[in-house]
Amino acid sequence: MKNKFNLLAIFLLLITSCVFSQNADNKWTFGIDLASVKYSEADGKDLGGSFINQSPRFSLSKYMFSNITFVGAISTAIGDNQKYTTFDGLARYDFGTSQNNVVPYVFIGGSFIKAEVVTTPTANFGVGNTFWFSDKYGLNLQFMYKYSQDKFQSQKSHTMTSIGLVYSFGSRTLNPRLWSSSH
Repeated sequence: MKNKFNLLAIFLLLITSCVFSQNADNKWTFGIDLASVKYSEADGKDLGGSFINQSPRFSLSKYMFSNITFVGAISTAIGDNQKYTTFDGLARYDFGTSQNNVVPYVFIGGSFIKAEVVTTPTANFGVGNTFWFSDKYGLNLQFMYKYSQDKFQSQKSHTMTSIGLVYSFGSRTLNPRLWSSSH
């Protein structure tokens, strides 16, 4: 089991070290989000609460190829009675809309969640959307489901939602705004 954990940790580190972006011309973005974790009421009773504030959440992303973006993120509970720190690695697919002002996406990935003294892996699935309001700045909304196997007593499956600002390190060439009057 320890070897599997080490291999997964190395894989996630490789992904996050060479990671992240929004389009083929603009490889890198950085995000800072307000995020929260929500457990079911029953699971929340076992874990010390149903809601955990996860702000700030920092992410770094790089566009790789064929509408695929790799994302690495970290967040931790600050000022909460529960301990919860998550290290996330995601692969996003943007349906070929990375040059648009509105960029919906789906993703799959994994996390290592450290709660108390135990680190637990999860499988992550979700959807999101980035609304670019300039060539440098955007607003990102995301909904993530984190699946934790029943064999891990330290963590239960839960959701994580986030909203935040995204900064592009390059100048984005955007298609005309959907709401502009001239085309």
